[in-house]
Amino acid sequence: MSLTVVLAVLLAALLHASWNALIKGGSDRWLTSGMIGGFGGTGGLVVAAAFLPLPEPHHWPWLIGSGALHGAYFILLVNAYAHGDLGKVYPIARGSAPLIIAALSAPIVGDIPTMWEIVSILVIVAGVVALTLEPRQVASADTRTILLALATGTCIAAYSLFDAVGIRTIAPDVTNATLFYLCWIMVFAAIPIVGATWLARRGSILAHVRAHALEGIGGATIAMGSYGLILFAFANAPVASVAALRETGVVFAALIGVLVLGEKFGARRIPAAILVAAGAAALKFAA
Repeated sequence: MSLTVVLAVLLAALLHASWNALIKGGSDRWLTSGMIGGFGGTGGLVVAAAFLPLPEPHHWPWLIGSGALHGAYFILLVNAYAHGDLGKVYPIARGSAPLIIAALSAPIVGDIPTMWEIVSILVIVAGVVALTLEPRQVASADTRTILLALATGTCIAAYSLFDAVGIRTIAPDVTNATLFYLCWIMVFAAIPIVGATWLARRGSILAHVRAHALEGIGGATIAMGSYGLILFAFANAPVASVAALRETGVVFAALIGVLVLGEKFGARRIPAAILVAAGAAALKFAA
C-alpha cells in the first residue's frame, strides 16, 4: 500500500470520526443524519449537473445500488443507536465489517490478501474492539441490539465491497471518476435517508434545518470528503486493507471525545489505541 493511499485513508478516518462526533453530539440523531444526507445529496446533484457528465447506461446499477446500500447503512446505524448505547453497538458494527470484507474480498473483488495483510487487519480489529468495548454494556445488550449492530457491520462490508468493484468498473470510462461516483451515490443515498427521517421526525425537520443548517452543510461536506478519499483508496489498493485502515477512525473519535466532547479516555484504552496504530503501521509495509 503506497504512502499516498495510507495518508488518504488516515485523513478519511479523521473526517469520518468528525462527522460521527457531530451526529453523536447532535440534539437528535435522526434529524442530524437526515440533514447531513439531504445536504450531501443536494450538493452532489449540483456538482454533478454543473461539472460532470451523465452516467452511461451501465453505470446506473452501480450508482443506484451503492446509494441504496449507503442509505440502508445510515438507517440501520441510527436504529441501532436508538436501541443500544455506543458501547454496545460500535464495537460489534465496526469490528465485524473488516472481517467480513477480508473474508469476501478475494471471491468478490479479486483482491487476495497476503498473510501479513491478514495479520495486520486482525491486529486493527482487535484494537478497535478493545478500544470501543464496554463489557458491561455489551453483556447487557438484548438480541435486537446485537442483530442491529451486526446488520450495520454487514452493511458497511456490503457497500465497501460493492464500491470497490463499482469505482474500478466506472473509472476507465469517466474523467474524475472518484468525484463522479461520489456525487451520484450521495444523490441516491439521500433518498432513503431523507425519506426515513421524514417518517420518523416529519413535524420537526424544517425547524431543525433552520436552526442547524450550517452544521448540516459542514457535516455533509466532511462526510463527502471522507468517502471520496476512501473511493480513491478502493481504486488503488486492496479493499480489505483499506477498510481495516479506515477503522483507525476509532482512535480519532476517542481523541475528539476527550478534546471536544469532554469524555474520559481511560488508561485501559491506551494499549488498545497503540494496537490500532501498530496494525495501521504494519499495513503500510504489507505487500
